[in-house]
Amino acid sequence: MLTYDVFPEEILIELQRHMINPRASSFADTELTKILRRYDKDAGQYATLSDIPEGSIFRFQGRFFKKGKIRRTRVLCHEVKTKRHYLVPSDVLVSGVQLSFF
Repeated sequence: MLTYDVFPEEILIELQRHMINPRASSFADTELTKILRRYDKDAGQYATLSDIPEGSIFRFQGRFFKKGKIRRTRVLCHEVKTKRHYLVPSDVLVSGVQLSFF
């Protein structure tokens, strides 16, 4: 199934690399996720959490959050409504971004 007839070359190369030592989740492999998003038709409607500045407000899973400090591969985010703190993976796609430049 991992042939050039099925996948574009860059996806095929990344899948072959991934299959040598697969992670527990395909989303945990950030390089594979980045390559696959290039072929996602709806990805242009969203921003990656790691690409927006700290302090920005964004929508994720129907709730609004404020981006906080980065902690390795996750970002400490504050839910606007409940004031609760959540660690969100930095590679997630978010929408409704209100940028903060401070």
